Amino acid sequence: MTSWERRMVDGTPRLFLQGDWRVAQLDKALRSFAWAKDGQDCTEISVAELEAADSATLAVLMEWTQQATERGMALRIRGASSNLQELASLYHLQDILPLYHD
Repeated sequence: MTSWERRMVDGTPRLFLQGDWRVAQLDKALRSFAWAKDGQDCTEISVAELEAADSATLAVLMEWTQQATERGMALRIRGASSNLQELASLYHLQDILPLYHD
């Protein structure tokens, strides 16, 4: 199941992505995603609770990174697994996507 939850971490709102964020699951989930409500003020996104991710996940994260930049904000993507980091490297996105393992 693809889902998300907004939580406060050290006084900062963070959006936690959960479940399966591969392409087959994303379409249905993103149709109901209210970015303005759930995540627009979050400068940090946690992917530590993802069960699965693929290139579609990276595409969504890239879009959100670009939207944050357009709003004058820097987005940090925390909890990236070594598999997600390797996938980003495969597509030469490691310099574009702000992925952090912590």
